[in-house]
Amino acid sequence: MRIIVSLLLVFAVLCALLVLEVRHGTLASIVNLFDDRSLPYREPGPSQPDDGPACLKRLDAMDGIEIRALDPFVNNQGCGTRYPVLLQSVDGIDIEGKGLTLSCPAAERFARWIKKDVIDLVAKYDKGPVSRLSHMGSYNCRKIGGSSLWSQHAFANAVDFEGLVFEDGSAITIKQHWDTEPILEDLARSACDDFNVVLSPNYNDAHRDHLHFDLGPLRVCR
Repeated sequence: MRIIVSLLLVFAVLCALLVLEVRHGTLASIVNLFDDRSLPYREPGPSQPDDGPACLKRLDAMDGIEIRALDPFVNNQGCGTRYPVLLQSVDGIDIEGKGLTLSCPAAERFARWIKKDVIDLVAKYDKGPVSRLSHMGSYNCRKIGGSSLWSQHAFANAVDFEGLVFEDGSAITIKQHWDTEPILEDLARSACDDFNVVLSPNYNDAHRDHLHFDLGPLRVCR
């Protein structure tokens, strides 16, 4: 009888864990549910191996970028980042709005891509100086569409690039010019050197208006 009761208890616990996993998308959240300590800071989700003070020093030493180090942040779902920065401009190119809040490694990769590839490709295609880079955001505590897995946006490890605005006021965007401006496909391909994942309109319709860059564990360049 005791064995049956014990088995029923184990089964009930497993069912409860399964329900929590479906609702929260990660077993890490279960730990948080049983952690009743009032902590001002909890470790956010997976970090990058090159994150930390050394990354901040590399960014500080990078010429031509305007950044501001931010305080670490995390919410009760585990979204957040340990060494966030606000990336505001790169080599005189304004990052639309007030800039992008990114993990330090994502900011380093994005700034490097702008300096190394965006500026060179703009010159190659004779598009004129870039004044502003438009985007659709970076940090966003959400899961991958149609999935229970957390998006890299949840850890500030992703950027959605929308297009470029030039000094003469003209602009090219993924949504309007993907099929007519070959520079955009070159920009997507070049970003594969800096990011683990690059998704374009060639990947699916959800990316018809932007390029998605992230530092997730997979390697995808489409």
